[in-house]
Amino acid sequence: MVSCLVALLALSSPEPDAGNYRSWLRFVQPDAREQAYKEIDWRTSLREGMAEARALGRPILLWTMNGHPLGCT
Repeated sequence: MVSCLVALLALSSPEPDAGNYRSWLRFVQPDAREQAYKEIDWRTSLREGMAEARALGRPILLWTMNGHPLGCT
């Protein structure tokens, strides 16, 4: 869906400039739904997260990564 919107926007709108800056800014900024992850009370300690998950009977999302965060190698 988003890729279709991006393609449609690319075909129907000129490149960003001083005249259409605000509309491009609204388009690229995430809305409240896309920022909902910020509302989650994330744990930064695996040990504490495991203890809390065990106590609450909940699963764990373990997010790991290897390498540069921007993919620059």
